[in-house]
Amino acid sequence: MTDDTKSKAYLFYAEWGPQRSSPRPQRLAAAFPSVSEQERQNWIADFEAVNKELWQAAEQGGPRTGSFDAFKRHMRRLFPFMNEDALRFAWTVVGYYTAHEGY
Repeated sequence: MTDDTKSKAYLFYAEWGPQRSSPRPQRLAAAFPSVSEQERQNWIADFEAVNKELWQAAEQGGPRTGSFDAFKRHMRRLFPFMNEDALRFAWTVVGYYTAHEGY
C-alpha cells in the first residue's frame, strides 16, 4: 500500500454528496477490495484523527486566520500520507466548518 493509495482512500472516506449515505467502511471496501479489512480499519482510525485536526483548524479560524501553506505543513507533519489533492480537499473542509460554525 502506498501513501498515494491511502490519500485516495481518504478522499473516498471524506467525500460529500449522495455517496455519503453509504457507510464509510463499505465505500472503502468497494473502492479498495484488495486492501485487507484490518488495513482499512487502520485507515479509518487515521482519517478520524485527520477530521479531528480539521475541526481544530476551523476552531482556530481556518482560512480567516491561517494560510493553506501553514496548514499543509502542519498536516504533512501529522499525516505524511496526505498528497496535494487530499490536503486541498481537507482545507476546503476547514473553510466550510469555519464558515458554517461561525468561527
